[in-house]
Amino acid sequence: MSVDLTLILNIISSWLLIITKSEIIQNSIHISLNSSRSFHSCTTYTDIPLIDPITATIKSLAEDLSACRYSSFDLVRWYLTRIDAVNRQGFHPLHAVIETNPDALTIANALDQERHIYGSRSLLHGIPILIKDNIATNDKMETTAGSLALVGSLVPRDAFIVQRLRQAGAIILGKTSLSEWSNFKSDNSTRDGWSARGGLSNSAYVADGDPSGSSSGSAIATSAGLCAAAIGTETAGSIVMPSSLANIVGIKPTVGLTSRSGIIPISHDHDSVGPMGKTVEDVALLLEIIQGVDSRDYATQQIGIIRHQNYTQFLLGIEGLQHLRLGVIRQDIHISNEREDKIQKAIELMRFHGAIVIDPVNVSGIGDKNLLNDLVSLFRYNFRHDISNYLSELKNTRMKSLRDLIEFNIEHADQQFHDVYSPNQNIFISSDTQRNFTANDYANLYNKTRQFDGQYGIDATLIQYKLDALIVADTKHYITYMASSVGYPLIVVPLGFNESNNEPYGLMFAGTAWSESILLRIAHGFEQALPIRNTIRPKYAEQIISIRQFLLRIIEFIKNLELF
Repeated sequence: MSVDLTLILNIISSWLLIITKSEIIQNSIHISLNSSRSFHSCTTYTDIPLIDPITATIKSLAEDLSACRYSSFDLVRWYLTRIDAVNRQGFHPLHAVIETNPDALTIANALDQERHIYGSRSLLHGIPILIKDNIATNDKMETTAGSLALVGSLVPRDAFIVQRLRQAGAIILGKTSLSEWSNFKSDNSTRDGWSARGGLSNSAYVADGDPSGSSSGSAIATSAGLCAAAIGTETAGSIVMPSSLANIVGIKPTVGLTSRSGIIPISHDHDSVGPMGKTVEDVALLLEIIQGVDSRDYATQQIGIIRHQNYTQFLLGIEGLQHLRLGVIRQDIHISNEREDKIQKAIELMRFHGAIVIDPVNVSGIGDKNLLNDLVSLFRYNFRHDISNYLSELKNTRMKSLRDLIEFNIEHADQQFHDVYSPNQNIFISSDTQRNFTANDYANLYNKTRQFDGQYGIDATLIQYKLDALIVADTKHYITYMASSVGYPLIVVPLGFNESNNEPYGLMFAGTAWSESILLRIAHGFEQALPIRNTIRPKYAEQIISIRQFLLRIIEFIKNLELF
């Protein structure tokens, strides 16, 4: 048997040599045309990634880079190749990435050299990150919120969080797709994830699956391994909802913990920016970097903000669940029996590891039909003013007001609308024409919603039952909107997959203002107790392997056989 295996190995190795020589010729042609080629000693130049992009985390990539297993130049090449293979090609293109950074390889090369000479700036040094296409980058990439109206416009500077990421050594690999204008243009749409510029983004797990939104692309790209992690934005569910359906971790920070300057807005009183990653540790590492005080965002300067420079200190593993008091929301939960069974097992698991779970607890205001209407009224009022303020700083564009955007959409109706996914711009129009809603009306409604949803709602329940956080079985729930109303944080972690189609779903935890540390502790403990994420891979994120990769896998298999 050993002789036969050796003969097979020799034959396959000969085939591989021929293929490799051909690839070397092709690569030399490609590299000669590409001035971004790295000459760093850690660079492998192999086209076969030395990582599993579906499971690779920020920490694992950082450890490999520090060990010189490969370079950031390699990482960027592998991710760009992967984006090219599954994003807009194949029988199920994901349309998760709207644009890649043309300077990514050059930046990676420079960061490799810096690491070699000076060491790493942080764990994010040389790590490729994707950001949502409503986050400004003052480089060769566009910032459009998915709309053709802003193509070609020039931003005055990087968004504050982009500055923070670059300072930490992260590589902005590109921009992710989204529900156009963060899902604040059209009503009566049948699903999320469509934009005029990016097309229709698709779940990596379910054929033609609704990825939710509006941070659709950030969630899909992270789950499909098109980046190490991503940044999303949330006004009302736009991080936690798509994260849940993408089998990843997403955290919406308290409004004011992360800056919104340089980000295309909906409402300055409700918008938040947060990380989306494969693990709780990933989002904690990113949150450490992007949080901070910004002179251009008053919300980050509030008195009483509780921010930490180190959020990973709160990741205590399973032991972190001990003595925590958690309350289960049962009001207005509409999920399948299958998911209900999974929730019950999750509760029992947390109890087994020392958490005190009160089931159920009631929150005043859940089921109030006026909640969403009140929120939308507040969003509409702020949007008209906030979008004008954002547009006023742009150059090389005629778009200076919401009215300009409305007129652009009318003039380019064949491109800016979709009969199914974006049939109108009713939200734009109603925001622009809501003139009888005064500043005084806004202040009264804003204070009312914060009081009813915060003081009398979430906070009252936390105090009454002496809870650290709430457990919510579904991200599309009143708690998500109540948290939006008062600017409170949310985090979602993978919980399971629907048996019928393997669509993922997550478990959400909600807390009071500035409770990110406790939410991360809970989420990390639960994640370690139930490491479900990698049990089912995203069906539509797998690349078709090359002949060379196939032969290498056969060789590895035969070598393993010879060991026995």
